[in-house]
Amino acid sequence: MKTRYLLILFTLIVLFGAWLYLSYQIGISETDKLEKLANLPIYAYVADTTQVAAILSELKPVPGIKNVVYETPMQAASELIQAYALPITEEMISDYALPAIITINLEPNRESISSKPIIMDILRSHLPEADIDSQSSAYRIIIEELKHLDLYNIVFNVVIGILILIIYIFSRTTLELHKLFHYKGNKHSAIENIRLQRQSVKHTWLMLLVPLPICLIGYFAWIYFKPLPQLIPYWVFLVQAAAAILGTLINHFILHSFERQMVMEENPIEVIYQKNNGTEDNNDTPLT
Repeated sequence: MKTRYLLILFTLIVLFGAWLYLSYQIGISETDKLEKLANLPIYAYVADTTQVAAILSELKPVPGIKNVVYETPMQAASELIQAYALPITEEMISDYALPAIITINLEPNRESISSKPIIMDILRSHLPEADIDSQSSAYRIIIEELKHLDLYNIVFNVVIGILILIIYIFSRTTLELHKLFHYKGNKHSAIENIRLQRQSVKHTWLMLLVPLPICLIGYFAWIYFKPLPQLIPYWVFLVQAAAAILGTLINHFILHSFERQMVMEENPIEVIYQKNNGTEDNNDTPLT
């Protein structure tokens, strides 16, 4: 019996550990996509440089912006000449009316996604649409990938949570039923019955207090000493705890019900009817 119970504990530890590992891999994939979004800056080409101060002032309080880089027309032209090794000198372009460039780099997080429409509204209030390059096509593709990843993450956690809940219930119930049937028919003292009941309660609570806490302690120790970023959403930990607690409560009520039924079968209640022997006491004496 002890070996089977330890095997159940080990199985749950492996399952919770795998759950955390796969959730972390999903977090890595999400971080990678957010980094790709952050590598798609927004460019604003400002022909009227008097608009620059107003644009920079309105962008300053917007959350999710990593930095805003302003380049004068000559600075932007010089960078292009150097980047592409163009056979052009600054003197050759000095007579041309070139726009200034505002480059808006976003943070690699969810907040920047919700802030981008605000940034676009600010730029559109000062510039024509043709002077704004938001790299919308590439941005839209990555956003769709993130939405699919979010859906996959929810489905994954729900499915594995249900799977662990089923294992929690059936493995524990099967083990205890096997033990109850094993001892059925054997006479035990009251002390022995109490000991078996306490052992059953102990096993039930150990399934709650051992597998998941061990995995969580191992996970947080791993990311702390590695060190690594914490990439698993905290709601995943709540789902894990809910599966463990719900499984423990269901096991407690099921096993308690079986124990009561076994006690009733071993100690049936006898109802004794007193026979009247066909005689009746007919007393017609009126009450006085």
